[in-house]
Amino acid sequence: MNSTLSAQLSRRHLLKLMGVGLALSACAPAGAPAGDQASAGAAAPASAATELVMMYHAGEIPDPLITQFNENYAPLHLTRVDVDPTRFYAMFAAGEAPDLVRSMAPDIPQLLGRGMLLNLQSYFETSDVLQEDDMLPVNNYYRAGDPLSIGQGSLYGMVKDWAPDGFIWVNEAVFEDVGVDAPDLTEPVSEGDINAIARSVTVREGNQTKTFGFDTATGFIDRFWMSMAKAAGGSLYTDDFTAIQVVDNEPVVNAIKFYFDLANEGVMPSALNPSPAGWFGPDFTGGRLAIVRTGYWFHGFCVADPGEEFQAALADGKIKMYPSFSWYGARSNPCITAAGAIATSSTKNPDATWTAFEWFMGKEPAQDRARSGWGLPGLTSLWDLIPKEGPLSSLTWATIQAEEPYTRDTIQFNPYLAGGEPMVPGIVYQTNLEQALRGEISFEELLARIESETNVAIQEGRDQVS
Repeated sequence: MNSTLSAQLSRRHLLKLMGVGLALSACAPAGAPAGDQASAGAAAPASAATELVMMYHAGEIPDPLITQFNENYAPLHLTRVDVDPTRFYAMFAAGEAPDLVRSMAPDIPQLLGRGMLLNLQSYFETSDVLQEDDMLPVNNYYRAGDPLSIGQGSLYGMVKDWAPDGFIWVNEAVFEDVGVDAPDLTEPVSEGDINAIARSVTVREGNQTKTFGFDTATGFIDRFWMSMAKAAGGSLYTDDFTAIQVVDNEPVVNAIKFYFDLANEGVMPSALNPSPAGWFGPDFTGGRLAIVRTGYWFHGFCVADPGEEFQAALADGKIKMYPSFSWYGARSNPCITAAGAIATSSTKNPDATWTAFEWFMGKEPAQDRARSGWGLPGLTSLWDLIPKEGPLSSLTWATIQAEEPYTRDTIQFNPYLAGGEPMVPGIVYQTNLEQALRGEISFEELLARIESETNVAIQEGRDQVS
């Protein structure tokens, strides 16, 4: 789940990286405004040896795929390096940035503002593989007119695969073990209903939780707040993103309180009641967790789980993916991750970089990803490859189709904050959560700290830009 800018970093380290990156806009190639170096169009065949570097996770582009590319596209030669934020910025500053880089939606406003993205619009317009009318709305995260206009303008990249991130996964075997009727959530329930269901299946022993009723990707906690606040007609930030609004901002307070209350009651893991496995995946497949709010990618994780009991439950149709719960009467289930790739503005070989980009996003690697069930393709033409057979795959496919109208929204992320997991507001929340759960600070003080510390970070980011 980590991207180039998405690592578990301290606030100080995040701000340090911001300062380095924001100073790099001056390093963009001359001849065009920073971050708007227009691409030349259709890539010309390479006639000489050309080295390309791709910063990506090994599991997402394994060595056999790279070998295949190098054989089929010689004299182009692609090398993969591990995702490393510090190394990325250092390479960019030295004029040796990777040509292609793994990215997520929160990265784009900041990278664009720093002049670190290559404008790929003219390449898309002439491609026979990656055509705009074939691209799903989630790719709008990579379309921008400026850092505050995400969703409009030129394309600077696209998703490799994606998922609406609010699906509700239920392990009915856990409900059976606890002696509680498993819910049918085919029709979305309210936030109050999902709370009650999660509480009903939670089993506590003394001060500790034995069976958790609910969990989610807490690294995305502030992204969930943004999505939930937007669904309720509010926003986490001011219109110009120069400040965060938490205290007395009812849509935001309600979103934060939803997760805080679950942790406070031991329904959801926390520092006081930690996840047995360290994260929700093994807890869910190991029968210690009943409900997970996460994306379609979890389908691939469930299918690959080696546990015999879990596989038996899966074969019996007891593992189910349902639509997201409604939030104050509104249905919304956007992708808040949108992992993909961008080309850096400092690439020395934009045509060759596009050749690798086009291959990775639309040819064999993209087809393999679609068949794997670990994510939804970003191209409509690849949806025929999504797994649809078997108890879990058939249900997830039906849920995806029913939920699709509610997945098209995009979230405007703050260009003055680094796009980590979590971002600055989430870091402040996680850092202070244990104190709040122990009663050492009030919930209101927790909100105040999120607001004050994030506003300091935003101001420091703005100072770097100016």
